[in-house]
Amino acid sequence: MENMSDVRIQVDRIDSEIVQLLSQRFACMTAAARIKGDRDTVRDEDRKSQVIQNVKDMAAQHGVPVPMVAAIWEMLVETSISYEFQKWDSIRDD
Repeated sequence: MENMSDVRIQVDRIDSEIVQLLSQRFACMTAAARIKGDRDTVRDEDRKSQVIQNVKDMAAQHGVPVPMVAAIWEMLVETSISYEFQKWDSIRDD
């Protein structure tokens, strides 16, 4: 990358890939909502901690700022849980 145009092209490409991966992640949340039989199992604090720790470990391995990645994943996981609750409820309201 030699100039800001090059940087922006790469950022846009990466953002597109991230959104595609988020689509896959949210599809997993839809599947989890379908599979989980009890609404109380949607929120799993042990699993949440495990996911965030896994990502922190990966961030450290790749030289990415761990606190920033942890903050992003905190929001991602909480958003995923909220989405899963919505899906869980809508599946059972039908």
